Amino acid sequence: MLFRSHSRGGHNSIYTAVFDERIKAVVSSCGFDSYLDYYDGQAKVWQPGQGWTQERYMPRLANYAGRLQEIPFDFHELVAALAPRGLFVNAPLRDANFRWRSVDRVVAAARPVHALLGSEALLVVEHPDCEHDFPTAQREQAYAWMQRVLQRAISAP
Repeated sequence: MLFRSHSRGGHNSIYTAVFDERIKAVVSSCGFDSYLDYYDGQAKVWQPGQGWTQERYMPRLANYAGRLQEIPFDFHELVAALAPRGLFVNAPLRDANFRWRSVDRVVAAARPVHALLGSEALLVVEHPDCEHDFPTAQREQAYAWMQRVLQRAISAP
C-alpha cells in the first residue's frame, strides 16, 4: 500500500503511515517542515484557528504558542518512525508554506535511523525550483520511486 499527497495531505500521509505499517511507501509533496520552522515561527500562525491549530485539524497545538520547542514530537521523529519504509519528499525551493532547508534538517536527523534499518536509499528529497507545487518532473520521479519501493516490499520475505 502507498500513500501520496500534497500540502495538508503531505503531512497527513506521514501521520497516517506512522500508525499504519501496511503503508510501505509515502510521498509527501509540500507537506512539512519542523514545527519550529513553520512560517519562521511567527506567533500569529500559532493562534487558535490558524495553520496547524485550525478547529478541524489539530487545535490543541495552539496550547504550544510561544513555546514550540515543547511540542512533544516533530517531523524528524515521524520520518524516522517510517523506517524501514520509504519516503519521497517534494520540497520546492520557493514554497512559502514549508521551508526546504527545514525539510533537509528533518530528513538529515531521521537518516541515521533509516541507515540503521537499511532503508536510507528509500529516503529521497527533491527540491524543484518552484512555489507550493508538485511539478510533473517530480511527480514522474515519485511514480518511478513508488514502483521500486513497492516491488521491494512485494519481494521481501
